[in-house]
Amino acid sequence: MSFQDLRRDGRPATRSAQQTPSQAVAAGIFQINTAVSAFRRLVDAVGTSKDTPEHRLKLHNTRQRILQLVKDTSAKLKILSDSAQAANVSQSKKIEDAKLARDFQTTLQEFQKVQQLASERESTYMPSGPRPAAATTSTGEEAKQDSEGQPFLLEQKRLEILRMISLFYFITHPTFSILSLLQSKQLF
Repeated sequence: MSFQDLRRDGRPATRSAQQTPSQAVAAGIFQINTAVSAFRRLVDAVGTSKDTPEHRLKLHNTRQRILQLVKDTSAKLKILSDSAQAANVSQSKKIEDAKLARDFQTTLQEFQKVQQLASERESTYMPSGPRPAAATTSTGEEAKQDSEGQPFLLEQKRLEILRMISLFYFITHPTFSILSLLQSKQLF
């Protein structure tokens, strides 16, 4: 903290009081980008030896933090766009605000890509490391059976997802016949 960060009465000045709406949106976008980069690093560690229950918790907490940042920045962007509707706003200000909106949209798209990758990896890989206390009392034989059954469970999960997608497609496309679904072997 510097002397410039202090008000005249000696208390720290808040940053939000000093920021314009455009600066607040830009700062929000920057925070989201930074958090998405950290989230990407956490996602890249899923399925490795670093993938532990604690790691999954960090992944969850980071995702929640990003969602909160998106919500806050979205509200700030709405305030900015409402103020830009005023007739006395310059053309350069409108262009700057439009660029911020595009940057925000690009950031959201990147987050969606990483979030989809995270979802795929989390459903494919189980975290390694210590199990919960109730599960650690199992014998070595039980642990061996669990690790052998894991590919089977993943295949079952994959088949269930395929069945649900096929059923959804069947419901949303009434002209699609069950016979063509069975012939394409998407159901089984």
